[in-house]
Amino acid sequence: MALTAHCPLTSTYSVEVSGWDSTQSFFLEKSELTWNEENGKRLCLSHQLCPGTMIFVRLLQPTAAERTFPVAYQAEPLGTTPEGQQLFRVTRVQPRSIVEEHDNQGSNIHN
Repeated sequence: MALTAHCPLTSTYSVEVSGWDSTQSFFLEKSELTWNEENGKRLCLSHQLCPGTMIFVRLLQPTAAERTFPVAYQAEPLGTTPEGQQLFRVTRVQPRSIVEEHDNQGSNIHN
């Protein structure tokens, strides 16, 4: 039986990223989102972001007839590339349920 090394398949997507950087300035930037099973989703930006910043990522599909919609992600800084770009791991932000929002509003009334 031959042993084979596990090489994770990496996919790269052209995206448009928007949000507010660490200076609270709005930005819109084109980038590439890379994804694989080991490292998750990562992207490089020229803007610095605070840890946990919410950004919006829209897939750019030049062959698609319909416009894609932005998806909210949370960005965690990983470091700086040799080219000076900021590297981030991004995870999709899950919307809160109506029950969670109701519970949070109720707890704020009594505090």
